[in-house]
Amino acid sequence: MIRAILFDMDGVIVDSMKFHALSWKKVFAEKGVFLEDSDIFRREGMSGMASVEDIFREKGFTVPEKETVVELIARKHSCFEEYNIKLYPLAVEILKFLKKHEMLIGLVTGSGRRAVTHSIPQDVLSLFDTIISSDDVKCGKPDPEPYACALGSLSLKAEEALVVENAPLGITSAVSAGICCYAIETTLPAESLKGACRVFGSHKAFFDYIQEQVPAGLKVF
Repeated sequence: MIRAILFDMDGVIVDSMKFHALSWKKVFAEKGVFLEDSDIFRREGMSGMASVEDIFREKGFTVPEKETVVELIARKHSCFEEYNIKLYPLAVEILKFLKKHEMLIGLVTGSGRRAVTHSIPQDVLSLFDTIISSDDVKCGKPDPEPYACALGSLSLKAEEALVVENAPLGITSAVSAGICCYAIETTLPAESLKGACRVFGSHKAFFDYIQEQVPAGLKVF
């Protein structure tokens, strides 16, 4: 029986990925590296440091010294915070529905706490029973540590939880932690989310599903 649902943040709770992409593209362009949105979407869930280093390598550039990477990440944060981030329609309704049915809920994100507090209002953050950000782990997604850390904080076994993701690296992280993962097609199509146990085309489709399943006791197979 599932006792907790663990949600990714960007692309699941908040409609933020297009703004992350705009911000990264801007700061990389200042370094002469030109990106597509897909370069960002494919790396969703990775820490900022890992993403920057991976992009430089993939594009054939020498990875800058750590100080330069840190400055680039700080510049990206400043750009991202210029945008007004919105919750996905139905996100709050989903969370409140789960709380009403005594389901534990967690937020597990590759973003840092700074992005979490910028993106999600405090009254919504208070709904979560645990919040794991990139600041709380040594290894980010696709490593299993973020989701394993969430399980530990809730004193749960992997089979007692379900993850909701929207990106391949997040799915890998969840599955590597032994947790069944569902996915929502917000930034990538279903063919990019094949590691998930079930894929939903929208938040409404996911909400319709859990409204039917949770009252009787949500189980995954």
